[in-house]
Amino acid sequence: MNDLNDVKQTNRFLVSFMGNLINNFTQSPNNFRHTESIKDFAICLYVLGGKQVYEFIRLNLYGSIPNLATLDELIKKSDTAFSEAEFYFGSLRQCHSQFGFCSENITGIIRKVEYDSKTNSFVGFATPIDHSVPLPKFYQANTFNDLKPIYDTNEIAPLLNMHMFQSTGVPLPKFYQANTFNDLKTIYDTNEVAPLLNVYMFQSIR
Repeated sequence: MNDLNDVKQTNRFLVSFMGNLINNFTQSPNNFRHTESIKDFAICLYVLGGKQVYEFIRLNLYGSIPNLATLDELIKKSDTAFSEAEFYFGSLRQCHSQFGFCSENITGIIRKVEYDSKTNSFVGFATPIDHSVPLPKFYQANTFNDLKPIYDTNEIAPLLNMHMFQSTGVPLPKFYQANTFNDLKTIYDTNEVAPLLNVYMFQSIR
């Protein structure tokens, strides 16, 4: 009996995943129910694997994870919907530490422009920077005629630049800023690095 409990404890997520799958197997899609751990897993899967991976698993494991419409609502409620070029220092304060390690990642992305209803702006263009600080909500247009010159005169970014912070006291890293650029030189211009560091220092982050 103790061995069985140990196995359940060790494979807690797997047991929850299989139980969730079995419970939904005989239900219609409108009656699917998912535990909190499955909802968290679904968000991670979508972020790390992308839409195609997510849909492949969802369609082949009937009832295992929420559909995309439900997932979109989960992401909005989870406070993980970030806006381009905005620093999330408020999230960093949850670490209760002013010291930590910063990391940066740059990855190629499919060039496209999308409307962000949260900020009433268009994202996907190369983010303009002012003294190394990216400018959020820069591309705003109220009509198609306003959008057309923006689209014609600005490059759609091929690169996504993200910054992460890991507190020395909390093992989980925090995402706090992302923006798009058109080339690596824009990101690593040595004349622009110092002002960005001043932004961190102002927020008491070392």
